[in-house]
Amino acid sequence: MPGPGLDLVGDEELAELADVIRSGRLSRYGPDDDTFPAKVHTFEASVAERAGVGHALAVNAGTSALLLALIGVGVGPGDEVIVPGFTYVATISTVVYARAVPVLAEVDATFDLDPADVEARITPRTRAIVAVHMLGAPARIDELKAVAERHGLALIEDAAQAFGATYRGRWLGSIGDAGAYSFNEYKTITAGDGGMLVTSDDALYRRCFALHDQGQVPDGRGLTVPETPALGLNFRMTEVQGALLVAQLRKLDRIREHLHHNRDLVWDLLKGLPGIGFRELTDAGGDAAAGFHHPRPQRLARVQPDGASTGPADRQRAGLSLRLRVPRQRSSL
Repeated sequence: MPGPGLDLVGDEELAELADVIRSGRLSRYGPDDDTFPAKVHTFEASVAERAGVGHALAVNAGTSALLLALIGVGVGPGDEVIVPGFTYVATISTVVYARAVPVLAEVDATFDLDPADVEARITPRTRAIVAVHMLGAPARIDELKAVAERHGLALIEDAAQAFGATYRGRWLGSIGDAGAYSFNEYKTITAGDGGMLVTSDDALYRRCFALHDQGQVPDGRGLTVPETPALGLNFRMTEVQGALLVAQLRKLDRIREHLHHNRDLVWDLLKGLPGIGFRELTDAGGDAAAGFHHPRPQRLARVQPDGASTGPADRQRAGLSLRLRVPRQRSSL
């Protein structure tokens, strides 16, 4: 189903988009003066500050961020990368496109990687671990980091579904060597599509930047030609996406508050039923129990006491919908 950010697209996003249109510049690059709004750069700087990392690199998709992270940490032909058996396909497909071998490990009661099973699957060919914070809830990231450090492995956080979630006060994505976020319409905040890589490793950031933009390296909002040219591709984010995300980021705290409210509402309704159990949360206050992928997006609406439903505009004025689909013909979730 669509993520909560989609319900809140409105005047703030229109204002940010108007800045871009008036500037006449749709690429992430422009002059370092007041004629260029630099929405992508602004979004990157804002996320880096909030996440407590040295660098944030906006890209065209969360899948691209994962691929850049894998190649950036040195994953290549013949390497093995440990991934959870319960995840979205991009966690695995990016390992394959990095010319490595995905090794599936078990998940535990958190629905995320089981650190003990991860350690049991390490071989001399293992190069990295990808910890997925599935459905917005933190994995046992400290334990997984300890496993990675014991064996000299890179740790990548797939936080595509967990933007803004935290673990013991730290943003998910900021704890491993690199983290990846997604901003498609199923995620916490959205620009329709888009992604981001975060890291505090200066060298890793420069490698990933070069990979994402034809081998060039960053110099503020412009570009310099690297001393040793690299072979890169084009995974750049546009100013249009950046504008939407600048506005959406300002709504993140409101979104997380609603997500926690909705989670607690559902749990309170179900917790007394026999045979019903819940996943284990490693940090109940830190999760962002947000969107998940549904192959056919459903048009959801806030259900009114009389059974009538409202449209997107009404949902926006009223606040985030509860995202509980209640059929008209029967009274059930």
